[in-house]
Amino acid sequence: MIAPLPLQEFMSILRSCWDVKTSFTPEEWTAANPARGQCLVSSLVVQDYYGGDLKRYRVKGNDFEETHYCNILYNGTVLLDTTAAQYTAPVLLATSDIELRGYATAREKYLSDHHTRAQYEILRERVKQARRQPAQQ
Repeated sequence: MIAPLPLQEFMSILRSCWDVKTSFTPEEWTAANPARGQCLVSSLVVQDYYGGDLKRYRVKGNDFEETHYCNILYNGTVLLDTTAAQYTAPVLLATSDIELRGYATAREKYLSDHHTRAQYEILRERVKQARRQPAQQ
């Protein structure tokens, strides 16, 4: 785990690093909705800095159903959803267990997927580089 920044500062950096290359759904990603498709890779990067566990939900909207990820931090007392803003209309959330299927952790499972790992590595490196930049005045 990397020494954490204040959470608000980290969130700002993370959001500034999103783009079509880090989105799980690049065909749906837009600059107007930059959080779209960023939940899993963002949650993995959050783990790098703050530890904790991944939390998975089934999301139902008017015309879609999908999976959504966020983090449980600080021994389960804080739920951090870095990409909730991607849902611009009301949705229903239902917790959904992560089936490990032989993997020791959800992190290990998701990073075993080549596509997810590539997106995660791009986002992780961008966040790392952005942290090194002096604060904008």
